[in-house]
Amino acid sequence: MTATPVLSIRNASRHYQSGDSIVKALDDVSMDIMPGEVVGILGPSGSGKSTLLLIAGLLEPPTLGEVYIGGERVSYPDAMLEGLRSFRRHNIGFVFQKANLIPFLTALENVALALEIDDVTPRDARDYARWLLGSLDLAHRRNNLPKQLSGGEQQRVAVARALANDPRLILADEPTAALDGERGKQVIRLFRQIATEADASVAVVTHDPRVLSLFDRSYELRDGRIVKGHHPRQETA
Repeated sequence: MTATPVLSIRNASRHYQSGDSIVKALDDVSMDIMPGEVVGILGPSGSGKSTLLLIAGLLEPPTLGEVYIGGERVSYPDAMLEGLRSFRRHNIGFVFQKANLIPFLTALENVALALEIDDVTPRDARDYARWLLGSLDLAHRRNNLPKQLSGGEQQRVAVARALANDPRLILADEPTAALDGERGKQVIRLFRQIATEADASVAVVTHDPRVLSLFDRSYELRDGRIVKGHHPRQETA
């Protein structure tokens, strides 16, 4: 039996009006990401990578085309329906370029809050938050406020928060940009561990050449279109 992709994008385009012109930020893109895969999304600035991530994360609907998560179509024209907020919270974890931590909460509280919103008991939420922070070498910083953390530490807290609800789809936008080489690889390895253990899928937008060999596959975008794909883990095996 063939597995159902966690993320399936079919002929998706995203067009914006700019004066009298139409800008094609994304142009007829299709891709599948299977359970257990960690996939890179590459390309120069303005190539459509971030737009693709917004569409995959149900933060913007495609102008044309369809998005499926776990086989369920989720890209209706009125894609900002209230029900999709709950769907996103339970199925998609986001890691953005900026950590966007709540400044008056500790690292532990920032991560635990994502669980408490879903009615996990405070004790269980904190226990799991401690484990996640420990897996990112942040156990000793769990009681620090964001302003007491370095930029790299804040980003790792944001990664832990994105993983808190065990999402089946994780979308990360330059998650290693603020990290040194070994910390960056550590984040991708944690993504792989979560993907393998939970049959989840991870899509990572990156310019970081240090982590490219850790992806199962990668897609390169230019001018809103996929121009080629790579299988770096097979090439380095």
